Amino acid sequence: MATAQQLLTRAAKAIRYLGRTETLTAQDANDGLDTMNALLGSWDGENYMSFAQETITHTLTANTSSYTIGSGGNINTTRPDYITQAWIRDSNALDYQMRIVPQDRWNSIGMKSITSQIPTTMFYDPQYPLGIINLFPSPITAYEFRATAIIQQKQFSTLTHSLSAPAPYERAFVLNTAIELVMVGFHCGLDEKEYATLINQAAEAKANLKRNNIKEVISNYDDAIVSRSNATYNVYSDEWPRT
Repeated sequence: MATAQQLLTRAAKAIRYLGRTETLTAQDANDGLDTMNALLGSWDGENYMSFAQETITHTLTANTSSYTIGSGGNINTTRPDYITQAWIRDSNALDYQMRIVPQDRWNSIGMKSITSQIPTTMFYDPQYPLGIINLFPSPITAYEFRATAIIQQKQFSTLTHSLSAPAPYERAFVLNTAIELVMVGFHCGLDEKEYATLINQAAEAKANLKRNNIKEVISNYDDAIVSRSNATYNVYSDEWPRT
């Protein structure tokens, strides 16, 4: 995949800051790297910009209900922006799903010090630089905690850092970075019509990413509450089931 330097060079050529055979100066390249990383940072707050979900694993500590997550945290991995699923795996490799609740639901739990072998509820507080995973009830057994997390595209640490993402990301990075370069003062050699075309192409490339990253959401409900054998209409047989 392309390096940050190559992406920036293409972005600069897209606005005609550079000619076909020219290269960025060291100062321009460093300024461009800061600009591109700022763009990626702003994308963290947008849904569907991440192409994959990662599974986090951590062995729990008995009687400990709160764990920091991030570089140098109790769970030493990339800090997730969102946690979409969480479960506990026992010593027999059986999984127990946990409810993920927002902060207001978490705050409504009166006695958070209650203990149990298997926690049933999780609240993720995405603080920075370390997020905080909170479990209830407090586990008394060192089972394994597992979670599915959304981690956004990592920023580029150096100009030689290569992009690690599916192919559509490259075009989106180049075109959107080109617009950002103009916004921070790089000279744009495009005329008004050409610049409008660049904006449209950048928006299209970004929209394509989001469409590719949309995950199917399947609705579910509690059969004991909603479904009744004598009340559910069968659309395939065009009849009500027999009681």
